[in-house]
Amino acid sequence: MLEGKNVNLRVVEKEDLPLIAEWFSSPEVFGEYNTLRQMSKTEAEKMFESPLELKQFLIEKKDGSKIGFVGHFFLRLAPCS
Repeated sequence: MLEGKNVNLRVVEKEDLPLIAEWFSSPEVFGEYNTLRQMSKTEAEKMFESPLELKQFLIEKKDGSKIGFVGHFFLRLAPCS
């Protein structure tokens, strides 16, 4: 867990997936600036178990309430020739 002054970041756990699927499916949360994508719990589980170098973090207030998430991924590019 990364602890900040106002919020903490922690690795997404399997029990967080229903909430993340709900957020991905909500125009109020995800649709204003991104393409809205309906996501089932099963799709969230597939994303969570992806072999890609993707790490997902949940953003929590100090009282433990979940307020968002962020993903970090490593993109390997082929060397230029």
